[in-house]
Formats: sequence, structure tokens, C-alpha cells
Amino acid sequence: MSDHDPILTRRHLPSAIWFLPLLAAIIAGWLVYKNYDNKGVLIEVIFDSAAGLEAKKTKVFYRGLPAGVVKELKIDDDLRRIKALIEMVPQTEKTLTENAQFWLVEPQVSLSGVRGLETLLSGSYISYQPGLEGEPKRAFEALDQPPPPIKNSDGLYITLTADNARSVYQGAKVYFRDIEVGEVLSHALSSDGKKVLIETYIEPRFTYLIKENTRFWNASGIKVKADFSKIDIQIGSLASIIAGGIHFSTPDESSPEANNSQILPLYDDYEAAQDGIEITLRFPGATELREGATVQSRGIQIGRVKQVTLTDDFKHLDSILLIDPRAQDLLKEGSQFWLQKPEISLENLGNISSLLRGSHIELEAGQGADKRSYNALEIAPIKRQLSMGKAIELRTEQLGSISKGAPVLYRQLPVGEVINYELDGEGKQVIIHAAIEQRYSHLIKNNSRFWNASGIDLTANIDGLELRTESAAALLRGGIAFFNPPQTSKTKKSTSVYQLYRDYHQASEKGILTDKRFQKALKIRLHSKSSGALSAGDPILYKQIPVGEIAQTVLNKDGNSVTIYAFIDPTYDHLINEGSRFWIASGIKADISLKQLTIRSESIKTLVQGGIAFETEHVGKAIKPNHLFALYPDHTTSLQQPLGIQITFPAGKSVQPNTDLRFKGQIIGKVTKVAVINEGNELLVDLNLFRDGHFLARKRSLFWVVEPAIRLSGVDHPEGILTGNFIEASSGEGPATFSFKGVTKAPAFENKEGLNLIVHAPTLGSLFKGSPIFYRQVPVGSVTGYDLTRNGKNVEIFINIKPEYALFVRKNSEFRNASGVRIDFSLFGGIDFRADSLETMIGGGLNFTSPPESQPASSGEIFVIDEM
Repeated sequence: MSDHDPILTRRHLPSAIWFLPLLAAIIAGWLVYKNYDNKGVLIEVIFDSAAGLEAKKTKVFYRGLPAGVVKELKIDDDLRRIKALIEMVPQTEKTLTENAQFWLVEPQVSLSGVRGLETLLSGSYISYQPGLEGEPKRAFEALDQPPPPIKNSDGLYITLTADNARSVYQGAKVYFRDIEVGEVLSHALSSDGKKVLIETYIEPRFTYLIKENTRFWNASGIKVKADFSKIDIQIGSLASIIAGGIHFSTPDESSPEANNSQILPLYDDYEAAQDGIEITLRFPGATELREGATVQSRGIQIGRVKQVTLTDDFKHLDSILLIDPRAQDLLKEGSQFWLQKPEISLENLGNISSLLRGSHIELEAGQGADKRSYNALEIAPIKRQLSMGKAIELRTEQLGSISKGAPVLYRQLPVGEVINYELDGEGKQVIIHAAIEQRYSHLIKNNSRFWNASGIDLTANIDGLELRTESAAALLRGGIAFFNPPQTSKTKKSTSVYQLYRDYHQASEKGILTDKRFQKALKIRLHSKSSGALSAGDPILYKQIPVGEIAQTVLNKDGNSVTIYAFIDPTYDHLINEGSRFWIASGIKADISLKQLTIRSESIKTLVQGGIAFETEHVGKAIKPNHLFALYPDHTTSLQQPLGIQITFPAGKSVQPNTDLRFKGQIIGKVTKVAVINEGNELLVDLNLFRDGHFLARKRSLFWVVEPAIRLSGVDHPEGILTGNFIEASSGEGPATFSFKGVTKAPAFENKEGLNLIVHAPTLGSLFKGSPIFYRQVPVGSVTGYDLTRNGKNVEIFINIKPEYALFVRKNSEFRNASGVRIDFSLFGGIDFRADSLETMIGGGLNFTSPPESQPASSGEIFVIDEM
């Protein structure tokens, strides 16, 4: 054997190539096994129709999970029904017994609700209920409707028996106090066909409510009872009308709880169940009440009269009421009962059925603890509201033709009614209680205006004739109407008490509150001692053109003045500012004096009807709404704008009404009244300061009576010779005041313009107030007053140098008496006769000389004259 010869060896294991066929055989075997293991169970289900079924598409579901599929559809041998070959999943094999059930689920819409809604998208399917017991089976007949649910859920299952099912369907709800607590699972006839068996399910959380003596009644649909005296219609809730419903209550809550499969009766209604809440209600003995009369609350029947018994003494009528348990929350200590008798009127002629139905008992719910015994009211409570509406109270002096039940109108539409009326405690006013329906209660505002809308309202004035009436019912029976004027910016506290006005014109202030022209008008107030002939509706005039109207005239609380409320048309409100002056423009005004005769009148309408005029002479600050102005009696007084003050003078000098008040020669006031007081020792003078003299109403102002006087040198105050005495004043300082003590004479010192000086002399001589002061025989001033010094040794002479001559008086100027005639006589010198002027010879005077180099004098400096 050479080195290159191959070496042959034998392999004892099979080649790896043989593993592939072996693996394929294993996989094929496993697939055959799995196919055999997962092979479904074939069954047949017979249906009346193939509608909704489709081979290889329609599926079988159990609790939402796929449990099979239709493999094939074929017609039965009798050609009347359809066989469906169905392959069920292997897990269902043990449940395919004689008790298993199949039915087709399709979308269904009925009064009880919508079922199979999910099939609208996925299509119809077959539902399956397993048979947990029984012999195996592979052929089934489909049910027409779903079978009762299996009673394997938590909760309570009870059976109700009734003579008929009425509107109780599968899926109908079971209610307790209108709360859903369960549902009807199914209903079927009993084996003898005499009763209806209603399988009912109660949710676990409500099972404690069901006792062995619980009473159920049918609250479904609409129930009608009719006889000659009445037609009784009972209506359940909307849900129970559509889907049916069952209510229940438990008379004795101490009874044992019900168990599953408990059988209880289902009554036609709560009365048949004899399970209403019994309450006793006592009426006066003469009350006409019959058994069977209904008990209502706000139009809803909540019970019936079960029994009526007259007491032995015939004083009381005791009744037993059977109240629907659902209304037990209305039976409180504050609840009230009364007998409501039918009424017929012009408004409800069509409600003739209330007369046939007869009286019923009305309940108004109150607050407090539960109660089961009551005394009925003899009449309906005064403040009862309509349909949970708003109660209001109206006060008036006369009731008129308003009666109970009279309508409350808004824009002639009835929105409420009069409930009752009574006198107040003092018998001065009539209190009318009314109620506004709930849906209209928002129409009542704090500023609502109510008026008696009964009869016909006829108004005649210089502007014309106006006829107004409300609805025909209010015309004959009486009624109340109201409107809401524009709301002001000022908020008011909420109220339910209102004034009832006599008519529309009074309520609307002659239409101003309802006139759109004045809704945005400027509102002002005017204060006056008297309103004269003014009334609401009179015009406000500017240059004799109406620019507004008077809204209302009110007497103030003090009884001494009035306030007039007025509106200015928004077109003209720019004409008014703080400087405006208002006066009464009614009638004719005449001013007669020695100087002139003035007669003033406004338009013919204001002569007859009255009115207010105003002027605005200067630009003033703008005003805010409800600004208060003074109202003057005439135009002249408005210019003067008088301010009243009082002055007490010592008796002795004559003061008459219309006496002038003067200040520096100008008339700035008038005396309005003079009265003798203090046993004739004093005069009390009422005086009006004109606008230009208001500054005198200050503390320390002085007032004195001035009389004209005739002297050799002239006449003092000649203006008083014709007009009589007048009052002179000097201004003061300090706070405002309106009562003064008059002085007997003018103050000696007057602080006039110029240089005011004081001259001391041993005697007054022939000087008087007004005597001239000369410088180089030129009059440069005058004597303004005089008085004794405090020690009485000298005379203080007050003088005034005119401003243009003030510089001529020096600190060392010398004053001398220039009065009369000076005569010097001697034997050798003869007679020396000297006189400054004829004026000083008669009236006296002073003159002075001044050194040129001295400083000018100042006001208040004193100069001395040694001899007069």
C-alpha cells in the first residue's frame, strides 16, 4: 500500500439528510392532531326565516364572545323553515344539551326601548344560552325572543303576579320614589292562564328595600276612570308612559326581607294596593266633602279622600286621606290643606269640567318635621303662589271692582291673578295679595308700576281727550295692570310690596315714564315754597319753547316746601348748567314802581295750565342727574335769587315791608316782613338778600336803619324822602349766619377806598357826616363818621381822603377846623373877617397843610386839632 492510497472507514450513524423528512413528518402529525383536536361541534338550528342569516358570515355569540359560525343554510324538507348548519367551538360541546337555547338578534325598536342596536353595524347574529344540565343534543329550534336571563347575578329575583300586564314589558323599570332600582326580566302567563307572571330583578344595593309585605303597583301609561260626576285621568311619568313602570313601598319596614323567588302581587295602582299614606284632616261640620274627592298639589293629583265622618256634635267633619307614598315629603308641619271649590268666570267659561268634577282638597307643602294630622283652612291661604310663582303685595286706599281671581296683566296678557285682599291693621289701606306665574316672575322689577285696570279711563285736558281700557275681562270683572319704567342707576333693595295707583296716568306720571322721549332725558329737581298751579305734565320752557315736562310734585316732609321732579328732552339738555335759573311761568306778573311799570306773561297754555321757564346766562359747570335747583316765583325773583335773613332792631325807627337794603348806595335786598316782638320793644325784620348781596350773610356784618335828614348845609340821604327809611349794611367776616342784631346807628369808621384817617378834636363843632376835607381849598375827602373817645375827653372824627389825593397827606400834616366864619377884632387893627368858603360857612369842614419833605401818611394814623 502506497502512501497515497485512500483509507476507507464505515459510518455507523445515518446521514443528516434524513432528519428533514423526519421533521416534516412530525410537523404534519402535529397539524393533523391539532386539526382533530380543534374540530368544532356541528349542530342544526331551525329558524322560521333565513332573514338576517348568511352562510360563513353569521356568527354565534355568548356574552359577547364568538362561540360558532353558520356553515351552511338549507331549506327543511317541508319547505316551511330553514335549517342552519352551525359549527360550534369545541369548548361548548358539554353545554349543547336539551336545555341549550338559540335565538336570532336583530335591531328592534318598540315602546319599551331599542334592542340589538349593535347589529346596525355588524349585522344580525345568533345568541346562545348554554344548557348546563340535560342530555346531549345536536338539533335545536330557535326561539322567537330572548329567554329570561339566568338568575346567577347578585341581587334579588322576585316574581310579581297580576291580572294583566298592561304596559309592563321586558326591560320596564322598577322605581322607588321615582329612583330606578331594578327592571322587569320577562313576563309570561301562568300554567292555568289566569295570571301574568312578571319576573323582576332588584339591584343588590336596593334589595334591603324589599320586604315580605312590600306592595307593588303598576305606574305605567295613562289610566282613565269615568263616572257621571267625574273623569279621573292618572298619568305616570313620561318614562313609565313609554316603557312601562312599577312602583313599590313598604308599609311596615320592620317586616323580614324578601328572598329569591318570592311571589308578591302587583296591584293596578297605589289605591288598589291600599298602601297610600293615611292622614287625618278635620274640616268644619258644614263642609261639603265626599269620599273619593281628589287631593291635589299645584295641579297634580297626589291622593284621594278615603273616608268622611261627621263628629257626634256635628261641629267637625273628619276625613281620612290616602296620599301617594311618592308625595310623603309634602306632609310636613308647615303644610296646609283647604277645600278648593270650582269657580266659573268670564276668563274660564270653557272650564265647565271643574263644575262637574266638584270640589277637591288642595295641599300647599311647608317645612318642618313629618306630620300626619291637620286642621284644614277655611279659605285658601292668602299668600299662596301660582305654579311656584312670585307673590306680591299691593297697597291702595280703595279696592274698586277688583275681586279674587281678577287677572294681573302685562301688555294686556294675563300673567297672574289676585289671590285675596284684606284691610291693614289700622283700616286705612286695602292690602291685595297677588301671585305672578313662575314663567313671568322675571317681569316684576323693584320699580314696577301697578294700577287699577278696571273699567274705562277717560282723561280730558287742554291738549285733548284720551280714552283707555284694558282687556274685556278687566273691563267687567276688574283687574290690575303693570309696566316697568326704565331702570335708574341707583340700585334699590329687593321688594315684594308695591303701591297700586288709581289709574294709568297716575302710575305713569301722565305718560312720562312710558314716553320714549324721556327714557334718556335729563332728570332735575326743583325746590320751591309752593307749587302754585303746577302739576305733572306741565311744560318746561326755554324762550317759550317746550323742552321738557314736570313729572311729579311732592310735598316735603317738613310740610313747608315742595320738590318738583322734571325731565329735560335730551335734545336740549345742553341748555342747562349750574348757572341756570328757573321760575314759575304761570299767570301774569306785574311790577309797579315810581320808575317803571312792567307786565310779563308766558304763552296762553301756561296761563291756563301752568309751566316753568328757565334761563342760562353764563357758562357754568355741567350738572349730574337729579341736580337740585331753586324754583323762584317769577322771573324778577330768579334774577335776584334772594337769600333770607332776619334782623332784630330796637323799636323807634320805622321799617316797612319792601324797604330797601342798601350797601354803599346800591340796593341789594328788600324787607319782606316786619313783626313787633318783645312787648313792642323790638322789631323782627325778615329780609331777602339779592344775589349780589349774599356776601352780607356773614358774622359781624352790621345793619342799621337810615332816616333822611334836612340840614342847612343840605339833605342827608335824600333818596329816602320819597321812599321812606331804608336799611344800610356794612360787610363782616366769619362763618355764614342768617340772624343778626341790628345797631342803632351807622358805625363811625368806614373802611372806604383811599386813605382812612382819625382826627382828635376837643369838640365836633359844626362837622357832620359828609362834611368836606379841603387841601388848598380843593375838596379832597369827607368826614365819614365821628364818635367820642373811650375816656370821653375828645371827639374822634373819621375822615376819608380820596385815592388820587392820598399822597398829599403827610405824617406831620396839620388839620384845622374850616367851619363857619372867623372874626378877629382889635382897637388898633380893626376887624379881621375870614371864611374858607360859603360851603364851610354853612356845613363846616376841615382843611390841612402838609410840609413837603415829610413821609406820606398811612391809613389809621391819628392827627390832633387843639382848637375847633
